[in-house]
Formats: sequence, structure tokens, C-alpha cells
Amino acid sequence: MALRPPTPPSVKSLVCRGCGAPLEIRAPGRSVVVACGSCGAVLDAQDPDARLIARYETREAITPAIPLGTRGRLKGEVWEVVGYQARRTIAETPYTWFEHLLHNPTQGFRWLVEASGHFTLAKTASALPSTVVEREATYLGDRYRHFQTSQAQTVHVVGEFPWIVKVGDTVLVDDFVHPPLMLSRERTGEETTWSVGEYITGEAVWKAFALEGSPPTPVGVGAAQPSPYTPRSRTMLLLLLTFVAAAVLIHIAFAVLSQQKLVLDQAWQFHPNAPATSSVMTEPFVLDGRTSNVMAEISTTVAQSWAYFTLTLVDEETDASRTFGREVSYYFGRDSDGSWTEGTPWDRAWLPSVPAGRYVLIVEPEGPQPYNYRVRLTRDVPRPLFVWLAIGALILPALVFWWRQFRFEARRWEESDHPGSGEARQVPHEKRVKQDK
Repeated sequence: MALRPPTPPSVKSLVCRGCGAPLEIRAPGRSVVVACGSCGAVLDAQDPDARLIARYETREAITPAIPLGTRGRLKGEVWEVVGYQARRTIAETPYTWFEHLLHNPTQGFRWLVEASGHFTLAKTASALPSTVVEREATYLGDRYRHFQTSQAQTVHVVGEFPWIVKVGDTVLVDDFVHPPLMLSRERTGEETTWSVGEYITGEAVWKAFALEGSPPTPVGVGAAQPSPYTPRSRTMLLLLLTFVAAAVLIHIAFAVLSQQKLVLDQAWQFHPNAPATSSVMTEPFVLDGRTSNVMAEISTTVAQSWAYFTLTLVDEETDASRTFGREVSYYFGRDSDGSWTEGTPWDRAWLPSVPAGRYVLIVEPEGPQPYNYRVRLTRDVPRPLFVWLAIGALILPALVFWWRQFRFEARRWEESDHPGSGEARQVPHEKRVKQDK
């Protein structure tokens, strides 16, 4: 059987006592006052004669972003816009936001608050916060962080309300956030009220009420706007750990499967005044197996001096050669800060992709002082550099992601009383559903 659409609520019509304009009460029995947007008159909605309660000067008719009487479906319920007010902070740099009062015959009232293009659907809190301190409030087990305290004044009002409202009313507002939720406290000299709201996008509002055009463009980051990065942060961390572990395992596998075969280990002496020591050539040695790298290690007895080596690896069969140079230097001493050292008396280099074959190594040492040196060649040695480069490449996207997450939260808190206070915690989806109910 098809579901019937909800029955339209009853509407009570009356005439404004101030200007004679027709007014409608869409929540009879619940609304306490109704405000005329044309002349600023505030009438008693429960008085049969609609007596005049207050009146303020209005230079122009108020046009709510969502016209009074518009009906739409939010959170699975049909709501009708029955009231609208604009509020402004009393500060050196005033800030204005707008509140649409929604009504549902079963659910009661909700506030659809719009601030700089960001929307929050709010209702009266079902309980008082269990704890409230200067920078924090706890509500239904969740911790809300203090965002801002301001004195707000009503500057425009139109439609009906379940309390006596008029232009000039002031309240002290404390906002606490737990994205996508916001907990607000409003205090006057007589009473304190708490409300809790959930962030909703302008696109969702426009779609819900079938409004023409586009919603206002959001400015900055909303106080309760959920971070698009927080839900993916855990996934990003798990992916990073998974890929880093895979890179390490691949490196270990290459280390286990590689030859790491020592093919040359020979020592010589160098003397700057002995020409015969300025160039030496090894006996032939064999590099077998697949094409892979060769690691050359040079260790010396250099102290308080330097040495330079020109090494040439020559294939005896093809006469193909590879020449590379390495320098070592080692200095040490003591000064007023204690002992110090600079450099090392050894060095290491990798020759990539060396084919199998029969080779000799020509070594041409240089230096200002005599020294002993030793050259070792090892075939097929896995390089730790590659795994570090791989880890660095994997970390970079994660760092960019977390930087964007940090910047999102920084932009949120720039508008608060606590700029630079850090990241707000994301509320789990199941808790959001629970609170909304």
C-alpha cells in the first residue's frame, strides 16, 4: 500500500496590528509570538485579539533565504519554516548569522542555523552536560571543546516563535564543538538553555527544501564542519604501514637472494715520493651470475690528512671500462668544546649493472702523506639506499595528506577564541545517529 503524504499542518491567519499586513501562524498552540517582517510588530500568537507586544523600526522587509511556509524533508522528517531571525555579535568587528525556525507537528521545533554559508540543524539538548569547564563540556559521553564565547543581539525577526523574541534581545552564547556536532549555551539574566546541532551542507538544505539557485558559498571552515580528512586518516596510516612493511620485506628478500660474494680483497701502500706506488693493477678476478652491482670499499690509515683514489674496472674480454673516483679525509683534535672529528678514513661506492666477466681493477692513489690502504670488491650487494628512497616516496603522500588535515583544523580554529589549539576529534557515525534521534 502506498504511503500517503503527510497532512499539511493547520494554519491560523490574522492581521498585523501595526501595518495591517496578513500574517499566518503555522504552529498554533505552540507559537507564543509572531513577528511582522514589514513593520517590525511583535504580536501575541496565543491572544485571540493578537495584541501588540513590541515594535521595532525596520527599514526594509526581511526576506529569509528559505521563505516562511516552505516545507522540506531533513533527517527523514518533514519540516516547515515558521520563523526567521538574524543575530549579530556585539563586538568591534560584528559577525552576523541567520536562524530559520523549523516546525514539525510531531517532532516540535528545530533551528536551521546558517553562518558564512555553513549550516547546522539544532534542537534543544535532551539533557544537561555532565561537566562544563572553561575549555570543555561533556555531553552524552562526548567531549566538546570550547570554540567561542560571544554576546549576540537579535537584529531582525519575522514569523512565529515558541518564546517571546524581539529585536534588541541579547544573550551570551558559548559554543563547544565536537565535529560534526556543536553544543551551544545561551544565557540571559533569567535562564540558561542548551542546544545541540549537527553540521549539514548547503547543498543538502537546498535539495531538502527544493530551493531554486545555489546555496551560499561557504567561507572558510565551519566551526562544526567535519574534516574530509579525519575519516581517512586511519586508512592512510594503515596503507603507509602496509607499503613500508612490503618495501622492507622486498629488501630483505633481495638481501637473502643476492650473492654478496667477495671477489677482491687486496692491500697496498702509497708514498707520494715513490712513483711505483702511484698506480697498481690487481690480478684478474671473475664476476659471475646475473648482471648486478659491485660494491667497492676503501679503507685507509689516513690521519690528519686526505687521500684521493681513481679506480678503473676493466673487462679483459671486451676492454670495456668504468672509472670512478673516491676521496677520504680524516681529521681530529681537541678544543674548548672537547674532542672533535671530521670525516672518516674509509669510503664506499656502488657500481650498478656490471655484467658477468673477467675483470682487473686499476687503482691510482693520491695524497700529501704516506698511508696504507685496502680495496674490497663485493658482487651483488643490496643497497639500503633503495629501501630508504622507497620509504621516503611512500611517506610523502601521507605527509601531504596529514599537512592538509592539519591546515583544515588550523583554519577552523582561526575563527575561534583559541587559534592554533589543534585538531578536533571526529565523532563516530553511530554516535551521530544516536544523538540525532
